Formats: sequence, C-alpha cells, structure tokens
Amino acid sequence: MRAGLAALLALGLVAGAAHGQVPRNVSARLARAYARPDTTVLVWIIGERDADLDSLAARVRHAGGTVRHQSRFVWAVSAQVPGAALSTLAQAPGVRRIQSVGAYFRKPAPPYSGPEYQGRGPAACAAPPCIAGVVGGVLDTTYGPGAWAAQQLNFPAVQALGDSGAGVRIAMLDAGFDTSQAWVSGVHVVAVRDYVGKPDPNGRAHGTATLSLIAAHRPGQLVGAAPAAQFILATTEYTPTETRVEEDNWVAAVEMAESLSVNIISSSLGYLSFDGGFSYTYQQLNGDLGVTTVAADSAAARGTLVVIAIGNNGPLAGTLSTPADAKGIVAVGATDPQGLIAGFSSRGPTADGRIKPEVVAPGLGVWVAVAPASGAFESGTSFATPLVAGIAALVQGTRPGQPASALRRGLLDAASFRDAPDDNHGWGIPDALKLLAFPTGFEPVAPLDSNLSSITPTFAWDAGAPPPGVAPDTVHLQVGIDTALATIILDTTVTASAVSLTRAPQALTRLYWRATARSALGVSETIRRIGPLIVPPWVTLLTLNAPSGESIRDSQPLFVWHASLVTTPPGPETFDFEVFPASLGPAQPVVSVRGLTDTTYRPTTPLEKNLPYRWRVVAHLGAADSAVATSTGTFLVLDQMAPATTVLFQNFPNPFPNRVLGVTTSCIWFDIATPGNVRLEIFDIRGRLVRRIIPSAQLPGQLDVGRYGRPAGDAPGTCDSRFAWDGRDETGAYVRPGVYLYRLTAPGFQDTKRIVFLGAP
Repeated sequence: MRAGLAALLALGLVAGAAHGQVPRNVSARLARAYARPDTTVLVWIIGERDADLDSLAARVRHAGGTVRHQSRFVWAVSAQVPGAALSTLAQAPGVRRIQSVGAYFRKPAPPYSGPEYQGRGPAACAAPPCIAGVVGGVLDTTYGPGAWAAQQLNFPAVQALGDSGAGVRIAMLDAGFDTSQAWVSGVHVVAVRDYVGKPDPNGRAHGTATLSLIAAHRPGQLVGAAPAAQFILATTEYTPTETRVEEDNWVAAVEMAESLSVNIISSSLGYLSFDGGFSYTYQQLNGDLGVTTVAADSAAARGTLVVIAIGNNGPLAGTLSTPADAKGIVAVGATDPQGLIAGFSSRGPTADGRIKPEVVAPGLGVWVAVAPASGAFESGTSFATPLVAGIAALVQGTRPGQPASALRRGLLDAASFRDAPDDNHGWGIPDALKLLAFPTGFEPVAPLDSNLSSITPTFAWDAGAPPPGVAPDTVHLQVGIDTALATIILDTTVTASAVSLTRAPQALTRLYWRATARSALGVSETIRRIGPLIVPPWVTLLTLNAPSGESIRDSQPLFVWHASLVTTPPGPETFDFEVFPASLGPAQPVVSVRGLTDTTYRPTTPLEKNLPYRWRVVAHLGAADSAVATSTGTFLVLDQMAPATTVLFQNFPNPFPNRVLGVTTSCIWFDIATPGNVRLEIFDIRGRLVRRIIPSAQLPGQLDVGRYGRPAGDAPGTCDSRFAWDGRDETGAYVRPGVYLYRLTAPGFQDTKRIVFLGAP
C-alpha cells in the first residue's frame, strides 16, 4: 500500500500557477474550494503510514468537518469539510495528501440488437423462436434463455458434479438489490449494508440483475453460476444523481466485506470523475493512484478474489477506469454469444503497461432477472463480472482456504487465450470445468533458467490437487534436444509432479521440455515448450587449471574438482583421475587412479620437478555414460636446486598458436649445468636463421648455472616470456606456417628440436 500512496502523492502535488497559494499536499482540483472558505467539499485526507487515523478524524471534527469513514486499506479519512478547514488540515501532522472524493462512473453498454430480437424489445424476448440464435433453437430446460452464457463458461459441467458454491462468501457492491424478486428470493444473505441511505428507484434493477447471474435458481428460466453461495450485499451507488460519495462508499464496503471474511468481491462499478469535472487521466490508471484501486489491491493482498468490470468504453485501447487498473484483481471484459469480444468492452493496457482485462465473459445479450418474476437480455461488462465471480465461487467451494492469488492464477490459466494474452481478450474466456480440474493452473516449476545446475535435471510442475473424489491427474512429459521436440530423450506419463532424467546428456546440450496434464474430469492443460536449457559440464576443474599455466612448490598438490548435481539413479558419479606430462599426453600418465567417489585427490608420490604437467578427470555415470574434463593449461613443480645436467626440453604448446586455450606463443625451457656462452636460435627447415632468442637485447649470451624459461619464484604462468617464440622473424614479421627447428648451444652441449607454427593468430 505504501507504493500506492507514494504514487498518489506524486501526481498533482503542485497546484497550477493560478492557485500558487494552495498547499503542495492539497490537490490542485480543490483550489476553488480553497479560495472559497464558505464552500463544503467531500475529500479524502490521506495519512502517512504511521499516522493515527483516529487523531486525523478528531482533527477533522475539530475543524468543523464531518467524518464519513476511516479506511485502513487506503490509510485515509473521508470527510465533508469546509473550504476554510483545508489549510489547517493540510498542515496537520501525519497528513500526506488531500484530494476530492470521486463519483461513480459507468457508461452503459448499447442495447443488444442481435438478429434473434427480430425487432422486439429485450424484455419481450423470452421464448425459443425469439432466442433461437442464442441457444440453438431449443429452450434449455435448466438454464433457459441464459444457457448460451452458462455454456460459454462451461459451468453446467461443474454443477452437474454437485458443486454449487456452498460455503463460499461473496460480497456484491452495486446500486441496490431486490431479494424479493422470485428468481433470487432464496438467496442466502449474510449481511446487507446500505451506504447511500435513501431509496433508489432505478438502482435495484442493476444490482438485482448482477446478483441473479450468481444466485438465481429458477430451472427453465435462469440458474446462476453459484446459487448455494452466501452473499453480502452492499449498496454503494445512487443512480439518479452522480454524487461525489460513491468512491468513498465503495472503499467502506470493501473493508466491511473483509471484516466479514468474504472470499470473493464482485463489483460492476468504476470510478473516473471528480468534483469540478475532473477525471483520472490515462496516465494515472497505473494501479497505484485511485483510492478504490488501492482498496481493491489491499483486499486482494488479504486473500480475497476481487472481480471488477473493466467498463463499457471500448473499443479503443486504454479505456478502462478505476479500480479495474488494480494489479492483484481480475478485471472482466465482455463477449458476445459467438465468443467474440464485444465492441463496447473497454480495453487495456494500464498506464504502466499491464495487460487488461484479465479475462472476458458473456456480456452481450445476457439473460438476467427482472422484478418481480421475469427476465430480460442486458449488455455490459457489468454482467460478465458476476459470471466470472460465480465460476470462481464454484471452485472455491471445493477448495476451502485456497488463497485468492492461486485462484486468480487458475482463472487465467483456464482461459482460452492463456498462451497469447492481449489487451482485447486478456487471457480469454475461462472454462469452469478446467478451473475445477486445475484450480491454480498448470504451471512449470523447474527447470526454467537457461543454465541448469544438474546434468540429470528434475522436471517439475504444479497442477494443484484434484477435486475431492477425483482420480489424480496424469501428466505426459516430453524432453527433447531440438526446438521441434523431434528428437526425444525422455517420453513418459506419470501421476507424480516431477520426473528426473535417467541418463545424462553431454555438457552444453540444449534441452527443451513440455508437459500435458489430463484430468479424470475430461479436460487437459499444457505447459508449452520451455527451453533451451543448457546442460552444465559434468566436471569442472577447480585447481591448477589456469589457461596460462601455473607453477607451484608442492610436489604432492591437492587436486580439486566440482561435479554437477546428479539424481539417483543414474548417480552417483565415479571418477578416474590422471596426471600426465604435457608433452606426452594422457596415454602416458604418471598418476592414475580409478573409481574415486570423492572430488579431491592428492598424489601419494611426489611429481617430478620442472616438468610441465596437465591433469584430467573422467566422470562415469552408470555403465555407459562418461565425460572428460582436462586442464586448460599446464602446471609445474618448481625446483630451486641447480640442475645436474644441461637439458633442452620440448617446447609447449606444440604446435602453436593454440586458439582453444588462447595461447599465442610457445615456451622453450632448458637447464644449464655449466656457465658460459649460450645461444638459443630458431631456423627454418633448410637451416636458415629465422630468430635469435639468445643472445638478444633482453638476454645476454653469457648465462650462469640455472633453470631457464620457467617463471621466476612463485610468479604465475608456465613461461618466462623472454624465452617464448611468437612466430616472428628478426624483422618482426610473422613467418609462414610450417615446421621449424630450435637449437640450444651451451658449454659441452648442443641439441635441436622441432617446433610447428600454425600461422599468425
């Protein structure tokens, strides 16, 4: 709620230039009243979150105002106050903003004029010939002329199972209700609240019509979606005049309903207009500003499913009103008997880019109750709204305690556009039987992230528990390695909520998966293809694995590697460990151990010093699957003692450059046992000098006893760059790719080895 109030303050804080004297926390729309102290205005006094509402109410009374309601949902006081009191109240501690109370706003839908009316008025259209286009030419003996709406939402299939909304408490906020109307006379009313306080000659018709779509039980005429539900009926609107109190009434009714542990709120009202002709702008329909919007989201956050008519201002985009712009509610648009969106149905998106409506339902030519004991066809999102609230109640009755957020998700998942929602249809027309089967939807749980943590990932989903007495769902899971799922590596049908791979794909394999849940009720739901999901390396080497190489002093170092997660079966993994000279390869290991179950190993015998090594781990999974991880660079154990003999070692890498490792030079090592003149030279295959490394500008021709080419001390890397050849000749130009010779000449010693240059990197 704090974010909502912050946005409320952010809009309209500064009065226009003509009313610069108005305090910054008073809506500029109240400037006229502020300038006329004898004027009485109806306002919301919105407090800081830590403000004491009782104290704010006391200040209103002290300033000569009359408190109407205190809202803990909006954290505000609504009151009638004299214009002279605005300045005092604006400066009171804890007051965040003062703004006008809005008026009820509902543009009526155009009358239904389908071909089945044949020129007659809607009220007269109550026999099969007249409504042939709606119900297929045969009057439904249970649902009567309203059968098409019931069938479009598929709630007769749920009622056929014996469900009728028993135990669910629904609050309806409208313009009044006539519970003496014969079709709703048996409704179970828990509480009635009248926030208007005077009789409305017109409003009871609208409220009675919306109520009948849930509560009616007159087979052959009209059967509502959840006739066994309990109802709280709140009158918040007075239709003859658009007074500036309905927004206030609506918030108070929501809080009252919450205090009576309501499960669902259904309201076919919207709020847009304010005193002085002001209306919320489209930019203000962002889910955070309107007081009814804040109250609706507060109710949703407390566990109530709030179902709101989106309005009848379509077909243009952005034609919704408050509180339909709220974030946690279900805004409802209207469809015709063919399931197409009605032209008058308002559209989203909200100002902050969210899709609206959430769902659509029958709203064009809907059969409703009319006093004292008849029916009529009516149109508007007003009538789509209670139908959605009713099918939600059907399901809620089978899932006591299910939170509103889960039921809202289930409604959207059970709708016809769930895979491609838009601002005309939202998520589409919900199917009541599918909602019953999958009350929280059928949702993927894991894996969703593109980078997997396991080489045998577990595919999990949530289809919710089946209704009482219904067999568990079966789920058909497919996992493949291509976008079309043509190459399948797992195809199984289970009643569980998760399945793991039993064989591990190789590292970097791209996986895709989809699942279809089938309920014993005869409906199914599908999780569309998810992927690509990247299989991680089976093994990652954590030590002595620098691409540029490493030097160490410990001749028995600890080798450590990480193994990706694996399920059992096929796990656990076993590991073969090997250390081998870089010049010889894994075929000639100096350390070899099989069948390790740990991810660390320390050799039992010392490694030879000053010899470049590499190491690898072979991971085995089950009887047939394996993967190899080899160190990207070399390592050596430094020997600080004087060499016993002069030696020229094979260069590495060879050939070079090694683009995989990102190495562009080849390192040459040698040991000098006798001090004196030394030459290190590179020749082409015909014996012509290509490059002289010793002597050079960097290295003298006279060398002492020592080991050369290695990094000094504990410096990282495997090579002293002064002893590396980069493939260039004496002029600095790259030589041609091919085989070359390098020769070391020292006191009493000469040796030549081959070096292969692959070309300029």
